[in-house]
Amino acid sequence: MAPELDVVSWDNYPTWHGQEEDWRLGSSVSFIHDIYRCLKGGKPFLLMESTPSITNWQEVCKLKRPNMHRLSSLQAVAHGADTVQYFQWRKSRGSFEKFHGAVVDHVGHEHTRTFHDVAEVGEILEKLDAVVGATIRPEVAVIYDWENEWVIDDLQGLSRKRRDYGGTCVAQYRPFWSRGVPVDVINMDGDFAGYKLLVAPMLYMVRPGVAERMEKFVKRGGVFVATYWSGIVNESDLCFHGGFPGPLRKTLGIWSEEIDALHEGQTNVVVPVAKNGLGLTGRYRARDLCDLIHAETAEVLAKYGADFYKGRPALTVNTLGKGQAYYIASRNDDRFHDDFYGALVLQLELKRVLNAHLPKGVTAQMRTDGEHDFVFLLNFQPVARKVNLSREAFTDMTSGQNVKGNITLPAYGSLVLRRPHAA
Repeated sequence: MAPELDVVSWDNYPTWHGQEEDWRLGSSVSFIHDIYRCLKGGKPFLLMESTPSITNWQEVCKLKRPNMHRLSSLQAVAHGADTVQYFQWRKSRGSFEKFHGAVVDHVGHEHTRTFHDVAEVGEILEKLDAVVGATIRPEVAVIYDWENEWVIDDLQGLSRKRRDYGGTCVAQYRPFWSRGVPVDVINMDGDFAGYKLLVAPMLYMVRPGVAERMEKFVKRGGVFVATYWSGIVNESDLCFHGGFPGPLRKTLGIWSEEIDALHEGQTNVVVPVAKNGLGLTGRYRARDLCDLIHAETAEVLAKYGADFYKGRPALTVNTLGKGQAYYIASRNDDRFHDDFYGALVLQLELKRVLNAHLPKGVTAQMRTDGEHDFVFLLNFQPVARKVNLSREAFTDMTSGQNVKGNITLPAYGSLVLRRPHAA
C-alpha cells in the first residue's frame, strides 16, 4: 500500500459557498486529506497548492470570507499535512490564471485583506512546530479504491447520473467526522489489522484475496459494513457467478438477487424492525438504488416499506466468529447514516477526539506525538458555534493560554489545543 512513496501531496481548491452547506464541503475535503495521509501508512503529506483567495476556474469564483483561509489551512494540518503552500505567490499579468488568487495581488503591495490572511496563517504555523511529524492511529477505516471507482464509472447500468461512488464513501465517513471520531481512508489492499470497524461502500470490484481478509477480520472480532452494489465483479471486470455479492456472500450472509435504480424524485422507505439492536426508529428515506436481497444466515434489522419489494430486507447483520458484518441495501438519507453509525460508535466504544457534543458543522480532529495530543477544533458554519470542553484542560497553541469549559468558535473559526496524551 505505497509505503515506498517518497512524497505524497495534493492541490486543494474547495468550492466555498459562504452558506450552511459549507459543513458538507468540510467533511468532503477532510475525507480527501485522510486519503493522502493514509497513502504512506499515516505519515504526513504535503499540501502542495492552495489559494489564499479565489479559484478562478470554478463556476462561481467566490471570495474566501474572514477566517476561511485560516480554517482551510488548519484543516489540512489537522488531517496530516506538514506544509501549507500556495499557487500563486504573485498574480500573473496574463494567461489563464491571471485572476486566480495569489498572496500578492496586481496592486503589488502587502496592504490587502488576502495578504494579511496569509500572514496570519504563517504566524500560526510558526507556533505549531511540535505538530510536524505527528500522526493519528484511528480505530475506523473507510475503503475508497481508485480502481473500483474507475470500473464503476465505466459500467453500463444502474443510474448514469447517480452512481456517485465517491459521494457514497463520504456519506459513510461523515457521521464519524461530525462526532470527532478519527478515520483512515484506505484502499482494499490495505492492512485491516488494528481497526475495530471497517466500512466498504459500493465495493463493486473485489480483487483476489480481499474477501478472504475481510472474512478473517470479522471472525477475529471486527465489525464490517458493506453496502448495495458490492461483490459484483473481479479484477478483470468479469461478473462473479454463483450469486452476488460474490466472494463476500458468506461474510455478509445475504444473496443479492437484483437491484432497482430509481428515477430522480422517486424514493422508498426503510423501516427498522422492533428490537433491532441498534436503537433505530422511525422511517428513513431511500433513493437512487435499492438492492433486493435475501437474508441467508443474516438477521434482518430493517425492511423496505414501499413498492413491490415492500417487506424485503433493507438492513441486515451477520454474526461470523467473534465479529459482525452489516449490509446496507439501499442509498439512504443522512439521518439513517447518522443513527446507524452513531449506534456503532457507542457499541464499539470508539474513541472520540473530545468527550463533548459537537454542534452541526463543527469537527474535532487530532494528531499526537505520543506525549501530547494536538486537537483541532474547526467550525465550517457561517455562524458562531459553542463547544463545552467541560473540565478537561487544554493549552491554546497560538496564544499560550489555558482553555477549559465553554468556548465559542466564530463563523468559520478554528482553534488548535494541546493536552497530555493519555494511552
